Order: sequence, then C-alpha cells, then structure tokens
Amino acid sequence: MVRVAGVDGCRGGWVVVHEGGAAVRASFADVLAALPDDTVVAVDMPIGLADEHRPGGRDADRAARAELGPKRSSVFSAPPRSVLGARSLSEARRRGGRLTLQTLNLLPRIEDVDRVMTPALQARVFEVHPELSFGAMDGGRPVPAPKRTAEGAKQRLALLARAGVPVPERPTGAALDDLLDACALTWSAERIARGDARRVPDVVAFDRRGLRMDVRW
Repeated sequence: MVRVAGVDGCRGGWVVVHEGGAAVRASFADVLAALPDDTVVAVDMPIGLADEHRPGGRDADRAARAELGPKRSSVFSAPPRSVLGARSLSEARRRGGRLTLQTLNLLPRIEDVDRVMTPALQARVFEVHPELSFGAMDGGRPVPAPKRTAEGAKQRLALLARAGVPVPERPTGAALDDLLDACALTWSAERIARGDARRVPDVVAFDRRGLRMDVRW
C-alpha cells in the first residue's frame, strides 16, 4: 500500500495529515523524520528557488496561476534565493527581492523546507498547491469562497467528502483551513503516487542546487 502525507504550514509549524490522523511538527525535518521513508509527501511550499527576482515569480508560479484563473491570487511568487534570511521588506529589497508582506512572513517556512530538500528527496517530496487540488476535485473549477470563511470551509469539506478523503481531528497549533489544505494535499499525493497527477510548467527548470521547480496536483 502506498503511504501518502499532506503537509501545510501552520501557526505551530507544520500540520501533517497521514494515515487518517493529523499532527503538528515544529520543523520540516521533524515532518520527514516522523514519516516512513517510502511516504509520498505533498507540501504547500515552494521547492527550488530562482537566483534573482523575476516578475511573477518562477515559471511554476505563473503556470499555476494560469490554471487557477479567478483564484490566481492564491498563488504567491516564490522569492529569489538571494533574500533567504531577510526579516524585513527593506532588507529583502537590498538583497534584490521585491517581496510582499505575505511572502516575507512565509520566508522562515520556505527556508525550513529549503534546508532539508535535495534533488534525491524530490523523488518522493513534491510541491503541491491545495487550491489546485480542490479545483481538480470539482472538475477543474476553483473553490469560489475564500478558505478562511465559514462558507469556504463548508465547500472544501464537501469536496473532501465527495473525494473520499477523511478529515481527522484538528490538532493544537493548526487552524481549520490549514488542516483542510493538508487533507487536500494527501489526495494529490495519492494521484502523484499513481502517476495520475498533473504538473506545470510543461518545461521544468532546475535551480542552482539542482532542485526541480514544478507544481503538481
């Protein structure tokens, strides 16, 4: 049986949905250490970073936005590698990055993944966007309601139920939308394991560390 896990950033670190349960881990290294080595892992965080700022981010970011259409704003531009370690917008600008506040706040999570990832790990750890996962569950139609609203949670719960994805009890340190995103990522991880997942962009680039820059769902 194929083992899969969905991993999303949360207040407590990372919420991990695996084999019908959910737990919060402090670091991405802790996430991988707690999972069997044969687990296919889908994580909602950029893997592979361009060296310098590019308008709209990586090719993978732009291609994912094109797939989401009216929900394209849910895909943020992955920062360039040059800004890793910055903790203010002004510092990021001095390093050649033009970050939004959202991306700045995500930098510690991006760095956490980047410290762990290797080209070899990409055989089983994949960058996946949960909004693409939810959209695929509904025939390619993005979920209309924002995920942090009651209506958004209701719509996503309905899609998970229809897809046969159980939603475990929410662990301390994770919000409901984090948990639901991680559940959707398990659905995509199963598709990846079966060879049924979609991938963008068509022509995949690699960063200077040899990390593949693509998004699957």
